[in-house]
Amino acid sequence: MTNILRIDASARTGISGIHPHGSLSRRLTELFVNTWNEIDSSIQIKIRDVGKNPPPLIDEEWIVSEFGYAESSEKAQQRLQLSDELIAELNWADLIVLGVPMYNFGPPAHLKAYIDNIVRMNKTYQFDSRKEQPYTGLLSHEKPIVILSARGGHDFQSPNAPFKNHVEPSIKTAFNFMGINQFYEIAIEYQEHGGELLQKSIAKAELELKALVHDLHQQFSLKKH
Repeated sequence: MTNILRIDASARTGISGIHPHGSLSRRLTELFVNTWNEIDSSIQIKIRDVGKNPPPLIDEEWIVSEFGYAESSEKAQQRLQLSDELIAELNWADLIVLGVPMYNFGPPAHLKAYIDNIVRMNKTYQFDSRKEQPYTGLLSHEKPIVILSARGGHDFQSPNAPFKNHVEPSIKTAFNFMGINQFYEIAIEYQEHGGELLQKSIAKAELELKALVHDLHQQFSLKKH
C-alpha cells in the first residue's frame, strides 16, 4: 500500500476537460491518482487543497510561536497547529504529487504560504552551527515529489528563453532543504496560445504522466519485496 499526498495549488477549483475554466494542473494531479488507482487500488490518498483553502500567511505571532519565545503558551501551540498537521501529512506520505500553475513566472502565493508553514526547525530541518554545512533536512530522501505544472507560455527550459521559470526551481530548493532529493517534473504549456498547440502539449504531458506512474509504481513495488 502506498500513501500519496496530493497537493493542489491552483486558484481554479475545477478540472480542465471536465469543468468550464478548469485547472490544467488539477487535470494532471487527478489523472495521476486515477492512473495509480487503476494499477493498485490499495493506495491511500490525502488531498491538501491549498488553492481552495490556502494556509494563513506567517505573521509575527507565528514567528514568536515557532522560535520558542512563547513555547509554553497555549495560544502559541494553537497558532502552529495547522503547521503541525501539514508536516504530519508530509511524514505520512510515501509520495507527494504537487499540482502547481505558473503565476507571473513563479508559483501561486497560496503555495508559498504552504511552504512557509512547513519549513520548521527540528520539524523538517535541523540547524547545527558547528558543522560546515549547518542544515540537515529531516524529511525522508526516499520520498519523491512529482511536480505537475501548467504554464501560459512555453519553452522556459530553453537557454534563450526571454523570461525565467521560478516555479520548479523554488519548489525543489525548499523541499531539498527539508531533505527530499528525488523530483519528477511534467508540464503543460501553451495555455495562453490555446488551440492545437495547447492540445498537443496536454496530450504529451498526459502520456508522460501515465508512463511515470507505471515507473514509480514498479519502483515502490520493488522496495516492498
